[in-house]
Amino acid sequence: MADFPGFKKVNVSFSELAVIVRQGTPSWRAALENVAGVYLISDGLTGKLYVGSATGAGGIWSRWCVYLNGHGENVRLRKLIGEGGAARAEYFHFSVLEIADTHTKPEEVLQREAHWKEVLLSRLHGHNGN
Repeated sequence: MADFPGFKKVNVSFSELAVIVRQGTPSWRAALENVAGVYLISDGLTGKLYVGSATGAGGIWSRWCVYLNGHGENVRLRKLIGEGGAARAEYFHFSVLEIADTHTKPEEVLQREAHWKEVLLSRLHGHNGN
């Protein structure tokens, strides 16, 4: 897998993310585990968006590792994967909307996550249920 391209250029498919995580690609891991922030999962099949956030130790890296199951324990994505099978996750693309220091208060990151959900209408037309 290619080296980490910088936060503004992150746009990886589910299968690329799986390779990055399973191989523990050093440049990706170093960059993503040292930042908190807000990320986007785009569904290439429907165009629906999911906005999520990561805080604390392990940052975005730790959060994205959980998505290897296809849904990251998100209720709506879990339902989608349950109905469409594990291969349904192959339509997902992961990108970073905003980064923050891992010591940023979780409430601040959650406020930014809420902002992006509102801007991108991901509650109304996407995969966000909260």
